[in-house]
Amino acid sequence: MESWREKTLRWTFVAVVLGAIEAVVRLDLVDRIFLTAPSLIAAGAWKSFLSGELLGLFLTTVYEVAVAFAIAVVIGLPGGYLLWRQPLLGRAYDELLGALFASPLILLYPISLVIFGRGTNAIIAMGLVTGAIPIVLNTHQGLRDVNPTYIKVGKSMRLSERQIMRYVLFPGASPMILGGLKLGLTYTLISVIALEFLVEIGGIGTLASRGYFWFNTEELYLGVAGAILLSMIFIYLLGKAGTRLFSS
Repeated sequence: MESWREKTLRWTFVAVVLGAIEAVVRLDLVDRIFLTAPSLIAAGAWKSFLSGELLGLFLTTVYEVAVAFAIAVVIGLPGGYLLWRQPLLGRAYDELLGALFASPLILLYPISLVIFGRGTNAIIAMGLVTGAIPIVLNTHQGLRDVNPTYIKVGKSMRLSERQIMRYVLFPGASPMILGGLKLGLTYTLISVIALEFLVEIGGIGTLASRGYFWFNTEELYLGVAGAILLSMIFIYLLGKAGTRLFSS
């Protein structure tokens, strides 16, 4: 658990950086087409929130990320278990999935648009694909790293397959699985927001895209700040859920 000193240092650093940016912009040391004051971003955010636009865009991105990540988890965890359970499949597909994970899959978005149309389904599909791969890989690797002796001990105690999974495999692989979930969530967020930016289909990414193409610096940075805030919220909630799940 974090101490108050760690929290103080973190937020002091954030305050100093924001204060420095505010001073640089207010003193006209940098062109406002490149950088804007945090106070102006906050004012724009408040105005957009009162109009209801900001909340609508925020909830759109939350919905897309949540659905894409949930499906990625449903596919990724059993997929990783299957690769571990069937070593032949693991050897056949592990390197292929690793190559896909290292590839810029976001470039496949035109195919997604053709298949699902220009809407939220296309964005969810891309977020699902990019999020599921690291979950599969980490789940597979985590299960492989479990000491086989523990499994043999469980079998000698006449534990069922479900009990071995619950009390031996799952706890032993939990660090890698949780890491895979965090990676999957991160890549889902990146894909969703990037695709929103590229095709302007609702969401926080659209806000940043509109600010970029209309030379509205405040709106551009508001979209960036919204994306950062959203990622912090999702990662925090996932960390809390993972800690509670794996410690139970």
